[in-house]
This record gives sequence, C-alpha cells and structure tokens, in this order.
Amino acid sequence: MRADVLDGTFLCPACGFRNSGLPVEINRVARIDEDARDAALRTLRFANFAQLLDDCADLLPRGASVLDVGCAHGWFLEAAKSRGLHAAGIEPDDDMAARARASGHDVVHGFFPDALPTGALYDAITFNDVFEHLPDVGAMARVLPGALRPGGVVIVNLPVSDGLVFRLSRQAARLGLRGPLQRMWQVGLPSPHLSYFSAATVPRLFAANGFTLVRSGPLEAVITEGLYERIRYDRAVGPVKAAALYAAARMVKLAVGAFPSDIQYFVFRPAGPPLPA
Repeated sequence: MRADVLDGTFLCPACGFRNSGLPVEINRVARIDEDARDAALRTLRFANFAQLLDDCADLLPRGASVLDVGCAHGWFLEAAKSRGLHAAGIEPDDDMAARARASGHDVVHGFFPDALPTGALYDAITFNDVFEHLPDVGAMARVLPGALRPGGVVIVNLPVSDGLVFRLSRQAARLGLRGPLQRMWQVGLPSPHLSYFSAATVPRLFAANGFTLVRSGPLEAVITEGLYERIRYDRAVGPVKAAALYAAARMVKLAVGAFPSDIQYFVFRPAGPPLPA
C-alpha cells in the first residue's frame, strides 16, 4: 500500500484496493443528526432495497431468514419483511439499535459475529453500506460461511471507486479541493470508511475466501430528492459549504448515467459440492 491523495488513506497500485486509518468513534462521537439522515436517505435507500430484493428474488424465497449486519434504522429489515422474509438485524451503535427496536424490528445490539446467539444460521447475510466500514474485511469474509445455512448467500451493497463521483472527488482533491473526497470517505464521522473497493476487488476478496460470485449489478447513487438534507445531516457542514456541495452534486447527477455507478451490489455463495435437489 502507498499513501493516496487524502491524508490517512492508502492505495494498492497493483489491484486498486484502498483503505484508511481513519478513527472509529462509534458510541463516542455524536456528530450525525439521525432524524435528518432518516429524512434525507430514506427514499434513496428504499429504492435501492426494492431493486436489490427484486434482483435477488429467486435467491430469497418467502420465509427465508435474513440477517442484516449494521442494520441502522432498520430500513432494509422493513423492506425485507414486506417481501415475506424473516429479517433480523445486528447493530453496534447504541442509538441506532434502540431506534430499530422501537420500530418493531428484531435487532441484536453488538458487533457481528461476536454478538450473535450461539449456532444462529441464516439463508442470507446482508451488508448494506456496511462492508466498507469494517476494520478487517478478510477476517469477516472468513467467518461468514459458518453463519450461513446450506445454499445461503452473502449480499454486499457498497460504494465503489469505479464510479464517476468518486473519480471526480479524487481529482478535485489532487487540485486542493479535499472536501468532496473527505465526504466520500466520511472523514470525522463516528464510522468512517475503512475500505474503498472497486468492482474487481470485491469479488477478488471473496474468491480468496472460498466464495463464488453469483451475480452483481449497479444501484442508484444520486437522487435529487433529499440531496441537500443528505449533505446537512453531518452537523459539521454549514449552509454555505452544503450549498456548494449540493450544486456540484446536481451537476454530477446530469452525467452519471454515462459512467459506472458509484454503488454496486454483489451476491456470493460459499464454493462447494452441488447442493442436493
């Protein structure tokens, strides 16, 4: 790894994988206005969850058990339950776990996999905008097969460095405008990005840990509804800076359709002998 454009971030020049040494302050720093984040992100997240569940409907039949790691407000749990899935979550943030439970969701408070009940198994384990926040992605990939039922799948939905927004933010940082790239890494937030994968490095990581890629696809990265609120849920971003970021994002929105999406999903299954019919 070598130092990348932004302080505290690093790049592997051979494969393009990026990681960071940014501090994790879960349950110690309260910088996010969660009510504002709820209002800002709900529309985008539910649209992406609907597409994800549509694309994976054959892998997630009614009655399948799903564990959403880092379930936050419980939005994916709500979307999964509406499709007839038995959905539970695990969430390390005190406030988020309480909010999800208050919404009626089955949520284990703690970190995956340590906080799971002994012997718990699932038909699917999902990471929705979570995998990039994990401190040891290799170790996580290695433990996942032990929490899956036979034929189970892992679904990872995360931002990727192939997208136009990340590329433009990185070029802007080279010119001295670091704000957009800091936002992409979520610098200063309680749970910043500790990894930034590309569409090639996600499958490579899972293949190295005995998984087969089942399918993948793009998800929507930018919508105009709630965009300004998404920027402002970080209490450290003032109105002037937020207005500038909003204007830049609206301009990027006009061009993103011609480039790879900044958010993609990947579905993996542990490799092994064919399952019985």
